[in-house]
Amino acid sequence: MKKALYLALALMGTTTAAIAQQGTPPAGGDRGGQSFEQRKAQMLKRMEERMQAMQKTHDCLAQAQDEKAARACRPKGRNGGHMEGGGMGPGAH
Repeated sequence: MKKALYLALALMGTTTAAIAQQGTPPAGGDRGGQSFEQRKAQMLKRMEERMQAMQKTHDCLAQAQDEKAARACRPKGRNGGHMEGGGMGPGAH
């Protein structure tokens, strides 16, 4: 029992040390060869794209007159088909 406790404490200590060593990069430092301004621009661009997609889905759903039309508004998954089984609707397991 004591061995298991010591082992758990030792593992926690090495994990904490590894996390502490990673830390945060110094101010103004490059991360992955990109400046903060470049990363910020990319994040804003992706966010804008997601907001546009959400707005398009919102507008489509607002115009839907029945369940079939509402389903057609759902975003498509990576494979080109509608994302199935991801919701909490009646067919969810």
